[in-house]
Amino acid sequence: MTFYNGSLKSIPLRIPGIMNPNLSPLSNSRISLEPGQKVFFFQKGKKGKQELLFEVDTTFRKDTIIRIDEIIKQKRLF
Repeated sequence: MTFYNGSLKSIPLRIPGIMNPNLSPLSNSRISLEPGQKVFFFQKGKKGKQELLFEVDTTFRKDTIIRIDEIIKQKRLF
């Protein structure tokens, strides 16, 4: 799947057991995650409180584009 950051700010994420990516503004990042994997966002950088963005389920496909900035906006975290 592809994580997309359409915002003009970097987005710090945490994916337990995988990595802690920092999505650059207006960028894509390809990643393979299994169902059940949780993805977290840090509200105020890597030292801030983390919030669960989503948990991967069986509706996610390898060609899915996930608009991380839009998910954050919907949850009012960004």
